[in-house]
Amino acid sequence: MFRKMKDATLTKSVKAALNRYMKEYGKMLKLELDSKSKKVMMEVMLEGEKEPLRVEVERYELTEAGGKHYLKAYGIHTSRAWINTVAATYLEGKAFEVPEQYVSVLKLIV
Repeated sequence: MFRKMKDATLTKSVKAALNRYMKEYGKMLKLELDSKSKKVMMEVMLEGEKEPLRVEVERYELTEAGGKHYLKAYGIHTSRAWINTVAATYLEGKAFEVPEQYVSVLKLIV
């Protein structure tokens, strides 16, 4: 029960942060985090699109190396076939550096 409350609280914070980060591209409509299974589901309304983009990440992990933090995502599936191809090619399992100001929030999720 505590984990679900924590996930719900973090979801609100992360959603607000992501909306600030991506305001030029669109707006996050829905975000669901599951810190136990390390899954993410989101719906994003991108500028110029008629329907929201649905994104599911089957597993994520946060790692640290050399004083920097990195995020990796696995099992990325979206509601757009071409984005699935891009995700599999350029995102799947790749380490992306997390800006320092977001590390503390991500550590709560992980």
